[in-house]
Amino acid sequence: MITPRFDLLLSGGLVADGLGTTLFRADVGVIGDKITAIGDLERSEALTTIDATGQVIAPGFIDIHTHSDVSVLFTPGMESSLAQGVTSEVVGNCGISLGLATNASEFGLERRWLEGAGGTLNWETLAGFLVRVEESGMAINIATLAGHGSLRKRVMGMAQRVPSDTELTAMQRELDLAMRAGAIGLSSGLEYVPGSYADVAELTALAKVAASYGGFYATHLRDEGDLLEESVAEAIAVAEGAGLPLQLSHHKAERRRNWGKILSTLAMVDAAQSRGMDILLDQYPYTAYQTSLAVIALPTWANAGNPEDLAQNLTDPMLRARAREWMGELERSGGVSWDAIEIASCPHAALVGRSITANAKAQNLDPRDFILNLLTEGSGWVSAAHFAMSETDVERILSDPRVMIGSDSVAMNPNAPDAEAHRPHPRSYGTFARILEHYVKQKNLLTLPEAIRRMTSLPAQRLGWTERGSLKVGSIADITVFSPDAIHENATFVAPHALATGVSTVLVSGQRTWQNGKPTGARAGKVLRK
Repeated sequence: MITPRFDLLLSGGLVADGLGTTLFRADVGVIGDKITAIGDLERSEALTTIDATGQVIAPGFIDIHTHSDVSVLFTPGMESSLAQGVTSEVVGNCGISLGLATNASEFGLERRWLEGAGGTLNWETLAGFLVRVEESGMAINIATLAGHGSLRKRVMGMAQRVPSDTELTAMQRELDLAMRAGAIGLSSGLEYVPGSYADVAELTALAKVAASYGGFYATHLRDEGDLLEESVAEAIAVAEGAGLPLQLSHHKAERRRNWGKILSTLAMVDAAQSRGMDILLDQYPYTAYQTSLAVIALPTWANAGNPEDLAQNLTDPMLRARAREWMGELERSGGVSWDAIEIASCPHAALVGRSITANAKAQNLDPRDFILNLLTEGSGWVSAAHFAMSETDVERILSDPRVMIGSDSVAMNPNAPDAEAHRPHPRSYGTFARILEHYVKQKNLLTLPEAIRRMTSLPAQRLGWTERGSLKVGSIADITVFSPDAIHENATFVAPHALATGVSTVLVSGQRTWQNGKPTGARAGKVLRK
């Protein structure tokens, strides 16, 4: 009797090693959770053989920028990611870490996410959260950043000022505990409160803690529009001052009058790299972003706290009048078109999927008054999609070899009972498929090997992962098998809950988590601590 040489054999495929080299015909043998052979393995025995003829065998895709910490406990299958071939995600981005949330009132939005799915916030530390995730199981791997905004809430609440020495020390202590628990770095979301209240000195002091553990600093810039260049300069100052690598999150230029500024910001990255800095970027391939309607439509000074806090503030006639005037000036100066903003998530289902202009017209209101009225209700999270970026800029950024792919999304299950109650950005379901279909196959902006490098070894480089991100003997068997001709992004802004197609097999640590276009139910994912 012949003893099988492999537990699993992927045969007849074109191997993409993840390093950008030309694809080559080979078989891939797996024993346990490791790749043990790559080559002509036709005569080898295996417990399971998967025919990959006509398909690409690639390292599992790594999504460097997600917010799936808010969904992993109640969407452990992470189907929207898995269907695209994603095997690892980095969560805790934009300064927001669910694992650092507490039952304090400042974390009301985070608790609402959990409670809306039937969960409860029953941990006190990031370490406790990660244990909960491991106990519940998930289909793909996660690693987490420690969010600056969440750290600030834990120590200072929503205080709109610089921290005292005692408070800064307390935040450093909290970050130290998070890094000891396995966080891979520090993230910030400087467009959001309370992160927007921080200055360079505060951010640098915290980034130094992350640096002491070999972490990096990932930042959602303070402004991605009118002050884009100044915000990139601030990010570089923080990272340079703290002596750690910098990750510029979902890089873009918002609002028409700022299109083209990315030529300047990429030049700023060039200059910093010439001084020896380690800077990389990530991007999602769409011309619309999606976030809080209040962040899109109101001045920074008007945004504070949870939806209930904002609603209370907007009952002040003077503040409301000031905000309304600011919104008018924004419109007059070409900073916004209300036609380009669509309601994505809202307590009123009839408003979802329609532009601000259309909704305001239906209520016989000025668009500014419609927005202020909606936000004054304070009855729930209102998010919106803003079609504010240039396709030319998207392509220029994607063409830069330092740019990896990050969806800025939340892993979802399209069959969840409450799925249709929300209209997510299609990036949740289509980011990686869109790169392969639209920018590789249709536009030839990237070669297939280069696109795969941006999804695999480049993010692995940022994360310091040596056993993931490339196909080589000894690597962890996180593997994606897909057909370049069949890959297709099915999600749209109108109908976003649609899984991508074209990925036939996904292995996570050698276990099949996706097979023949369907999840297997395997929960092979791991928490990847620093």
